[in-house]
Amino acid sequence: MAHRLADMGAYVTIVDLNEDKARETVEQIRLKDGQASFVRANVARREDIEIAVQQAADNGDGRIDVMVNAAQFFAMPKALELVTEKDWELSEATGPKATFRFMQIGFPYLRASGRASVINFVSGSALAGIAYTAPYSAAKGAVAALTKVAANEWARHRIRVNAVCPFALTEVQQKMIGTEWDNYTRTADASPMKRGADPDTEIAPAVAFLAGDDSAFVTGTVLHIDGGMTELSTVDYSQSPGVFG
Repeated sequence: MAHRLADMGAYVTIVDLNEDKARETVEQIRLKDGQASFVRANVARREDIEIAVQQAADNGDGRIDVMVNAAQFFAMPKALELVTEKDWELSEATGPKATFRFMQIGFPYLRASGRASVINFVSGSALAGIAYTAPYSAAKGAVAALTKVAANEWARHRIRVNAVCPFALTEVQQKMIGTEWDNYTRTADASPMKRGADPDTEIAPAVAFLAGDDSAFVTGTVLHIDGGMTELSTVDYSQSPGVFG
């Protein structure tokens, strides 16, 4: 997503805990004559978000045109009665609370844009009520609700707020394929297209669409980029390690 937005001419401010990976992405963008910088932040901390938003606004001459909220702690699948307080608190802090804070703190700079787009990440786990994913699904469900409320309130400020609902093959999932923690294969097998999206060629372009002028009349929507997984399939996580203790 950072590469695609930089290719569109954006100055991209990458906010992450993974400093090595983020700095690598910044350097790759700069090698292509793009503009990017990095802020190390724990999105569960409001003070870190304040610093990150301020740097993004400074990089944008006092405005933020596009905000992408994609961070989320994921607790491994487990039965509802075994969910811990830590599972719940981390899911809430890194998902809906962080998204809320970024949007609230960023509001003056988004309003200053005059054409801002906020893109939040939700999940089919929430929208389809996938069993054994309570903390994650609750967090993503809250983000979906927040997206619609913000879209309703902020339309008058010319701020569009949408969400994407992806199912993609990430680096983390690639490392787990073939292990006992391989939930990617289980999910893919239950989906109509039997695979996850490619983040570079199938997720990033959708985010770029919502960020750009081609979607100027789109707000308050959830765009599914999941090969029909959410609407057309049911994932069975009951055999995942730890689900029942």
